[in-house]
Amino acid sequence: MMDAAPDREFVAELRAATDAFMAAVDAWEAAYRKYYRVTGPGTKVSADLTGEEAAYAASRKRLAELAPRARGLCFKHGLKDPWTVLLRSSLGQYAPQDRAESAISRAERQQVNECLILLAEACAEFKPGDDEAGGAKEADRRPWLRRLRDFFY
Repeated sequence: MMDAAPDREFVAELRAATDAFMAAVDAWEAAYRKYYRVTGPGTKVSADLTGEEAAYAASRKRLAELAPRARGLCFKHGLKDPWTVLLRSSLGQYAPQDRAESAISRAERQQVNECLILLAEACAEFKPGDDEAGGAKEADRRPWLRRLRDFFY
């Protein structure tokens, strides 16, 4: 079994895969609107969308491979899992005349981006000595009685 990448590197890889998936969905939908012909219900326009279909399938496959670990990280850090909904979105369900929205709504995109940001923050590795205030080490060296006095006064 392969060694798993650290969580920080995995989140960066997940972000890249998610961005590629969203770009593939947007490219497919743009081409679908461009080449769509009203020829009757059930007619496919896949001959015009061969390149976009291949890019979508490859990016979806890559994201599907990363989704189980992403779900685990979301569970570990107490975040809502957006990956299941993202992978279940279907393309070409509606004609461009019937619906102008994307297959992945703005709310879903925002939820995925928020989850990626929170995962990146949760998985960031800080060196022991890095602290935001900068004075925590100095405060810990003071005697406890002085720290107690400084707490109240």
